Amino acid sequence: MKKIICGGTGTGKTSFLMKEYERLIRDERVPSERILVLLMNRNQSLNWRRENSLGVSGRILRTSFFGFVQEEISKFYPILLKNVPEIKSFSVEPVFLTFESSQFLLSMLIEQRRNGNLAFYDLVMTDSKLAIDISSNFVKAAAAALSYQDIGKRLYSALEVKSEEKRAVFEEADKIIEAYRKRCLECGVMDFAMAVDFYRTVLLQDETYRRSLKKRFDYLLVDNLEEAVPMQVDLIDLLSDVLKGCILSYNPDGGYGGLFGGNKAYAEQVLFPKFVLENAENESFTCEKAMVEFSDMLFDGIQSGKAIGKVSPEVQFIRMPEVTLRSDMLANVAEYIKGLVTSGYREKDISLVSTYADLVTEYVLESHLLKSGIKLNNISRKNRFIDNKFVYALITLGYLCHPQEDLVPTKDDVRAFISMVLDVDPIRSSVLADIVCAQNPFAEFPEVTKWDIVHRIGYKNVKKYNFIRNWINEYRAGVPMEIDLFFQKVFTEILLTYGASEQDIIDIKRLIDSAYNFKKTVSKFHSVDVNRGFLKMIRNNVKSAESIFELEERGEETGIVLATPMSYLSNSLSAKVIILIGFSSDHWLPRCAREISNPFVLTKTWRDGEIYSEEIEEQNQRENMAILMRGLLQRTGEKFVTFESRYSGDGFENDGILPKLFA
Repeated sequence: MKKIICGGTGTGKTSFLMKEYERLIRDERVPSERILVLLMNRNQSLNWRRENSLGVSGRILRTSFFGFVQEEISKFYPILLKNVPEIKSFSVEPVFLTFESSQFLLSMLIEQRRNGNLAFYDLVMTDSKLAIDISSNFVKAAAAALSYQDIGKRLYSALEVKSEEKRAVFEEADKIIEAYRKRCLECGVMDFAMAVDFYRTVLLQDETYRRSLKKRFDYLLVDNLEEAVPMQVDLIDLLSDVLKGCILSYNPDGGYGGLFGGNKAYAEQVLFPKFVLENAENESFTCEKAMVEFSDMLFDGIQSGKAIGKVSPEVQFIRMPEVTLRSDMLANVAEYIKGLVTSGYREKDISLVSTYADLVTEYVLESHLLKSGIKLNNISRKNRFIDNKFVYALITLGYLCHPQEDLVPTKDDVRAFISMVLDVDPIRSSVLADIVCAQNPFAEFPEVTKWDIVHRIGYKNVKKYNFIRNWINEYRAGVPMEIDLFFQKVFTEILLTYGASEQDIIDIKRLIDSAYNFKKTVSKFHSVDVNRGFLKMIRNNVKSAESIFELEERGEETGIVLATPMSYLSNSLSAKVIILIGFSSDHWLPRCAREISNPFVLTKTWRDGEIYSEEIEEQNQRENMAILMRGLLQRTGEKFVTFESRYSGDGFENDGILPKLFA
């Protein structure tokens, strides 16, 4: 049984896989631990768990491809140790770097090489941004079964305009990866890229491991084949030849994961000739047939650049009039939502999609909607640690209590910290922050004795201030604690009395867990100051680029969804009304190729030595945009509404291509 279920959005492909999973367990009596289910990301796995109520006694093997690889590396670590002599230090099982730890270590290497030999001197990029791009290249190459040693050469050879300066940049990036990889393995740690690379070059080449796959599994189920990276396709190909059955789902309209390493063309090339293709029997349950036809019209229009024909009256495609400012547009969006809710739509019936699902957009919309009791749920913005006042206070106190780390807080940091722990207004907290930040050494908490200051601040507030001051001085006089234990101490001894909510506790736990994981991995690099490294990482606000393959699990949150198009599609969401914010923005057509990265060159189907021209870039940009827009339209049950402004939030005039298609 080797088949691929093909169908558009909402045609029941995932439901078919779930029913097949239940049938295998109930009717065929296949133990759950012998069925491997590969999904796109953790959120997809969560959806399966919600929808599939089948009670089984055995283990449920439902994971992403990257999660499966990491588990296999852990399970068969001895094979790795036997075949990878570069691993100098090791424990019972491998230690995997978190994304933040990986970015920090790469940033350190980049900073050292920039300071030492003027590497990357002609790139106007921060160390952390450069680290993200280099790390992304490393992961994409591994996921495409390409050698990490060929990344720079492959990217440089595809440039339309070459120069010795550009060659030097890519050679330097390769040296960074080589040094980073070498140091990690010497210390016995690895990241996602190394895990995938070793899975391909070591485990899959080992006969003992290949036999174990056949012994452990009977069936393989895979959802969203169109978004699979080449390494996942190769694994499916291998398993399909040795297992009893393999069923895949495939959406011919998908492929939005190309920017993150997914390769739809490679999946078709490798698997289609070996599998039986079956069309999904259902029509889309997420939108009407007329909307599907309209989505195809828009898809063709975006790719060709030509205006589309007349939209069918059956399609509720509503374009709201353009306004001048983005702030006015957001206010209009909020008013439109209020009207929808008043007319009977529920919050879960409405979704907002914007290329900017940032803190500012969220705040402006939320400030309008909360007045009417309407909740907003931004699923795209990764909560930064400093967005929570308790966590912000913990981090600021981390700076204040570790002056030896030479990471002094800003005046705004100190003002916010004092306002939080003393529970005073901005004026009083500013007065105290001015006093603290005027000290030498900087940010020393002095004794407050002047009568006019005491009178202005208030005697009770000065007592609180002195408590914090004494606590800091006592801590500084002792031996510094490990950073995660320090955060626990601060929270229990100082902040716990301030009425933290359940969400505050969750955010604080995230910080402590992040500090612990950072310590656990980075401490293996004995030359690294863990406390300073973590505090510096937080200050630089290291975070990942959005990826469809690694999403945080999201619970049953209520409210109107706000998302970027990528987050919306990868969460498999749909709504009766989808509102598109910023229809005229040119950010719907971002560049695919950047200064030192190009996802279309670092993949299996790119011919080495071919030139990545501006014509190819424009074609890829348009295709990505067309896929996103078609995907959004096919998830719209009733109305697709667009809002636009002449100027962006940055003050630039919007000149996107979408409005021109309806001229």
